[in-house]
Amino acid sequence: MAIPSSGQSVSFSALRTEFVGGSSAINLGSLYRGGSNVRKKAANSQAVNLAASLPTAGALDVSDFYDQGKGFRFTFATGSITEPNASALFGDDYAVDYPKDILVPSGTTLGADDTAEYGLEIDSGGDGTITITNNGTIIGAGGAGGAAGSAASAGGNGAAGGDAFKAAVPVTLVNNGSILAGGGGGAGGGGGGAGGALQQQSQQQTTGQQGPFPAPAANGYDFRYTSWSHYNYSKAYWGGSQVAQGNASATSLTAGQYTYYKGSGGYSGGVTSDSEGNPQGTLIYQPIRRTFPQQQQSQTQVAGHAGGAGGAGGLGRGFQNQPGGDAGASGSSGTTGQAGNGGNGGNGAAGGGYGQAGVAAQAGQAGTASTGSGQSGGSAGSVGAAGNYLEGASVITFTNNGTVAGGTE
Repeated sequence: MAIPSSGQSVSFSALRTEFVGGSSAINLGSLYRGGSNVRKKAANSQAVNLAASLPTAGALDVSDFYDQGKGFRFTFATGSITEPNASALFGDDYAVDYPKDILVPSGTTLGADDTAEYGLEIDSGGDGTITITNNGTIIGAGGAGGAAGSAASAGGNGAAGGDAFKAAVPVTLVNNGSILAGGGGGAGGGGGGAGGALQQQSQQQTTGQQGPFPAPAANGYDFRYTSWSHYNYSKAYWGGSQVAQGNASATSLTAGQYTYYKGSGGYSGGVTSDSEGNPQGTLIYQPIRRTFPQQQQSQTQVAGHAGGAGGAGGLGRGFQNQPGGDAGASGSSGTTGQAGNGGNGGNGAAGGGYGQAGVAAQAGQAGTASTGSGQSGGSAGSVGAAGNYLEGASVITFTNNGTVAGGTE
């Protein structure tokens, strides 16, 4: 403020420097509030008119200019304020070629909850000199952590941290406090791979085979026996050859791996004699079948066990997360059992601190092999990049007497 306080002399040159500019002569009549040199404040402005005590008409004396200045000033209240922008602070005065000051006092924190927004934005459309003095804290939003990878899938990427301060028109920024970009989100952990499948063999089973009966005895597929009790026998013929023999009452005969069974519904083959012509009895022919053990090779498959999910990445440090970047979540264990075991999911990583990238996460572990190979685990996501403490650096005249974190754009 160029005009001194009450009790000190006020020169016309000081009035000209403060309110008009140039070197031409001035008169007090050109310095009423509401004229072209000293503006009234717009009704929708939240700022203070630095010449609020100057009269709009009537008598005007040099003493009226004590403690007065040219411009509008907005001073933030103490506490936390979310995503303010300059056009809302100054209303219709924002587009007017007239000095504007913004003061962030100590004990005030401006910040963004969304990485698409800013802790303080000097948006487009502003005119006149705009000066921001920061004695408090301006913080960008922390980037979200990457999603957890499902089984055998890649983890999600961490989001970039948000920017703290943006200017779309020329400004002067004096930082006596802190301007802190949001930290990037931690990467998500990859999911574990599935275990290898298990191939199983079938067991042995018995298969029956029916003989081609009835047929002439010469063809030799029958179960024959004599009906005389004093000279009795049973014989099994298969393929024209005797393969087994027992007594006449036998219903089955076993030879080697084969068991021969007597059927029903046969016929008489007449009286049979031995080699000397002695009758041995009536020979009865009956159907025959045989069974034998047979190995059947069939396979069944037991699927490999599922891998565990990866852990989610942590939120980066920012206005909505001021205590610090969140830790990443732990990955889940893969399931286990008869086939190959599922791999464990990779751990998610922590979010970055103010103005820092997120931390790298772990890939998922591969599943263990069985008769089949285990599946590879999913890769970890990418880390979220750090935000910028200044966006629009080319139009910002910056004096830093405090603390900054992050980059500039």
